[in-house]
Amino acid sequence: MKGLTIHQPWASLLVWKKKQFETRDWQRMYRGLIAIHAGKEPLSPLEDYYDILWELRNDSIDFNEAYFNSTFGKIIAIARLKNIHLMTRELINKQSHLEQVCGYWEPGRFAWEFTDIKPLPKPIPVRGLPGLWDVSDEIQQQISQQLGMKGQQKN
Repeated sequence: MKGLTIHQPWASLLVWKKKQFETRDWQRMYRGLIAIHAGKEPLSPLEDYYDILWELRNDSIDFNEAYFNSTFGKIIAIARLKNIHLMTRELINKQSHLEQVCGYWEPGRFAWEFTDIKPLPKPIPVRGLPGLWDVSDEIQQQISQQLGMKGQQKN
């Protein structure tokens, strides 16, 4: 299993299925299980995300600073990296307003598509790294125990 560090609030919006893609300026050949790791600190204070807060105003999500502070530097879910799409104007125009404000959408960049997202009941503290990184066997075992998965899921 690989890990991917994503800053809050993007990591949680992905886990809550409010966004489907993580935008990056790089791609990888890897497809399979990814541990979604919330970065150790936000890019900016939560109040800077007015567009997102407005989009979620009628949603039942508890979009608050206390929750985000409790997730920094932790694996909060696993997901399947289904595909990595090269961004085109056509792909960008198909995205919802919320999806577009939750990423850096520009032709030539990449949209990482995630499916089968499973939040962890108890996020696991782990040091994240840039790029895709290997999740240790010990952490994979903790994830498997929390999610009731049989054996360790390598991919």
